[in-house]
Amino acid sequence: MSDALLVFSRYPRLGAVKTRLESFLTPEGCLQLHQALLLDTLDRTACLSVTRYLFLSDCSQVERKLFVQEHKLPKAIHVHHQQGKDLGERMWNAYEMVSRSSGRVVLLGIDSPSLPLAHIQEALEKLSRFPVVVGPVEDGGYSLLALSEPRKDLFESMSWGTDVVLQETLDKLASDEFFLLPCWYDVDTPADLHRLRKDLEGDLEGFPHRTHQFLGTLE
Repeated sequence: MSDALLVFSRYPRLGAVKTRLESFLTPEGCLQLHQALLLDTLDRTACLSVTRYLFLSDCSQVERKLFVQEHKLPKAIHVHHQQGKDLGERMWNAYEMVSRSSGRVVLLGIDSPSLPLAHIQEALEKLSRFPVVVGPVEDGGYSLLALSEPRKDLFESMSWGTDVVLQETLDKLASDEFFLLPCWYDVDTPADLHRLRKDLEGDLEGFPHRTHQFLGTLE
């Protein structure tokens, strides 16, 4: 069975993405950043030996197909619509669908463009010893969740979008059931953008070119 990487993102729609940055960016700027983060995530993960999936929310079937065509996404990326009433249900439904043909599954967000690719690889490797691997972020959530077995409870009764998601997740796991990757950060605030700009001054495997180019327009 092949390993799978599931990338989760909102459909890039004006006024509906990166809204926490609207005090710093225009709505058009928020859209440009979101789209750069999404496409860079797909580009960066192309080198991994996994079957890749993109799960988009808040879009129609026609919009999904147009997005694939407009950005010339490779056929190797399987693009689907997120199904479910909340984030947890949507992630679980995606996991359940993909896990039928994949033993190890990594769920990944798009808001950590400087996340070392080694973290994703380490998550897959650690799944040989732990059923769950979590990639925490500094705001109290996580950017990565990897599973080698079904754990529906990790997606139920969660305070999504708050600073207690990580702790709620870990509270559902015994100490020998999970491995915690090094903490990273999401790009959600102006301070995060400044931090990212500094990080992208150095070398980075799988450099997020679109995001770097967008940050250059803010100078």
